[in-house]
Amino acid sequence: MVTGNEHVFDNIYETRDYILNLEKQALAEDKTRHSAPICFSGTDDIMSFHKNHVSLGIRDSVDYPFTAYFNDASDEKFILNRLFSGRYSLKPNLREHAFLYRGETEFHAPCVPNLFRNPKKAYYLDYIIYGDEMFRLILSHPLVQLLDIGVSLKGRKFCFEMNLYGLIQHYYNKSSLLDMTSDINVAMFFATHKYDWKTDSYTPIEDDCHEPGILYYYRLDIRRDFQPQPNGERLSTIGLQVFPRSGRQKGFLYDMCRNNNFNSLPQLQAFRFKHDSAIARDINCVMNGGDKLFPPDILMKHWKNSSRNPNIVSLDAVKINKTRNPEETVDSLIIKLKKDYNIEVVDYKPVLSQQELHEYFESMKDGSFWKEFCNQIYIPGDDGSVMQELLDVPNKPEYEWAFKEDIEHTVDFKKGSLLKNLNCVYE
Repeated sequence: MVTGNEHVFDNIYETRDYILNLEKQALAEDKTRHSAPICFSGTDDIMSFHKNHVSLGIRDSVDYPFTAYFNDASDEKFILNRLFSGRYSLKPNLREHAFLYRGETEFHAPCVPNLFRNPKKAYYLDYIIYGDEMFRLILSHPLVQLLDIGVSLKGRKFCFEMNLYGLIQHYYNKSSLLDMTSDINVAMFFATHKYDWKTDSYTPIEDDCHEPGILYYYRLDIRRDFQPQPNGERLSTIGLQVFPRSGRQKGFLYDMCRNNNFNSLPQLQAFRFKHDSAIARDINCVMNGGDKLFPPDILMKHWKNSSRNPNIVSLDAVKINKTRNPEETVDSLIIKLKKDYNIEVVDYKPVLSQQELHEYFESMKDGSFWKEFCNQIYIPGDDGSVMQELLDVPNKPEYEWAFKEDIEHTVDFKKGSLLKNLNCVYE
């Protein structure tokens, strides 16, 4: 268990160097990293995956379940990685990483996601319903719809895993998720900067007498990573998405249960360091004041500029919430929202406005956004032809609706996995 009482380093740079040396040693000692495994005994999901989807021993393939660990890509690339669900994620490259990282300005005991930080609160419907509202909003974005429904490349359908509950946390909502990153520089930024909710900005900690900061590392384990744990918790990828924050932050998420403590994870270590204002300013400069990690995008602008009434949510949000609360009904949720939180449910669609969509389509005209998005992706086993076809997606008639404003939108939303349990929303 992490207690926060460990040795205190003189500054975060010393802490970083110490952790990176530990990581180098861990990579050298991890025998599973020396050659790509075919499978592990006892892992039925992986065995089943191989039997049904991949020729054993093929490493350089999008079907290989460990391709994020074994590839020939640069560290900056996001690896097209087939999941056990059969869908694909764009995972930060883990080839040279034995650890994920998390930074905090001081030690918290317990360390829990923002959803659970009020110990007196036992029911979270009011917090979660606002996230469901944003979930529905995100689904109105054309590229989210396209990647969820999928694109055909070289005669093969690629449907992408869009971690929308991870995304809603990045845009002002509470969740049961804790952020981690494969980039220690990202963790260092969060460990040395304080957030101002009113200005939605980060500033370096100038008080050298501030409580010691914390750099965590979470030791990766190929045998269990990204699989549900007995207690229901799980490590997942957010990685590269339509909205840039999670990609810039090389994001991973740990989904926690209520009353559990992140500090209690056996694969976790924490290192304390003294704050140094000069170093914090240096890190702030490297991250361009945080703009490198929080670039402006359509979702941020919508959520910040909207005149959303906190006492009103959409019926769609309630229906989305119902899919994760089978013991509830739509009517029971409506009653609880009104009785317990004074939140009215109204039948409207939380979607991007016509002006916002117009600005999106205008931004897609020169093709630079899609080109930049695709060029961040590494496709295992590709001779270049799959990537070329991916780059050409905006020019294919069946996908033009996601890129061109004047094309009629005729997609059946119910085909996407994000929507398969939400059909009632679109009836």
